Amino acid sequence: MSGQLKLKILWAKNFLGLAIDQVNVKQNLPLTVYYFWPKTEAWEQLKLELECKPSIEDEERVSLLNAAAEIMNFWRESRSTVAFQSIKDQYNNITFVNVN
Repeated sequence: MSGQLKLKILWAKNFLGLAIDQVNVKQNLPLTVYYFWPKTEAWEQLKLELECKPSIEDEERVSLLNAAAEIMNFWRESRSTVAFQSIKDQYNNITFVNVN
């Protein structure tokens, strides 16, 4: 797939929104819609979407899904004790938006 894929996170007190963009030199193109967790099975939905796109290599798909799982676990354990900026700094390869 041409361009790089990037995980996007909407960080809120009561939910996470997860989506993936294709990043090109000139623009970011949404590859998936936002899936909201824990209301939906966001990780499973991202997995299904990525598996439907044969141009995405397995290694890239696994890397994106692992990052999503890591962020979801981090949010579940630390969302009320860790400042948003420190999370953003820790995961500089992910686009974060704080919606609180």
